[in-house]
Amino acid sequence: MSNPLDQSAQKQVNPKYCTDKLVTSYAHVGLYDAFERHAWIARKRIGNNPIRVSHARLLLGGTQDTSTVSKDRFICYWFHPPNTGEGYVHGYPIEWDEGHLMVRLDPNWDFLTSTFLSPTDTARIEKNIDNQIKFATHLLSLYLESSPKYPLSLHLVGPRATDSMFYLKRHDPNAPDEDEL
Repeated sequence: MSNPLDQSAQKQVNPKYCTDKLVTSYAHVGLYDAFERHAWIARKRIGNNPIRVSHARLLLGGTQDTSTVSKDRFICYWFHPPNTGEGYVHGYPIEWDEGHLMVRLDPNWDFLTSTFLSPTDTARIEKNIDNQIKFATHLLSLYLESSPKYPLSLHLVGPRATDSMFYLKRHDPNAPDEDEL
């Protein structure tokens, strides 16, 4: 079996289901290639709701029901413009009248090396979490290039509520600049 890092993301994504043109106008799932620092999103297609497409479906060989090994190099995320979600995330209340970028946080998976980190290796896990925060922050900056006209919050969603970081960063285009305060 080949290492997923041996191929570029361009050769792994399914162009039928995804694009690298980020949009802030509709809810969608996406994949962030940690190795190339590049984002891909589910495109709008007849019969497919882009927020309900499985992350694996965005890759060649993946379907709605089965995954693919190349997914191991990608960080999964969900993008919600205002009023496109509802309810709690891991029991945490979310203000759905604003925009949200929810990025999967996996403390034990190193996306750069495609290796599992032992739960006992706390130093490497902490460094890995810091790296994933940097990836998520970079992804947020890519979305902010589209200049959304609404507040947008970044959340890292882990396997459990205690692994998650809600409202890690927030951008509000209507807030005064710090220089103006």
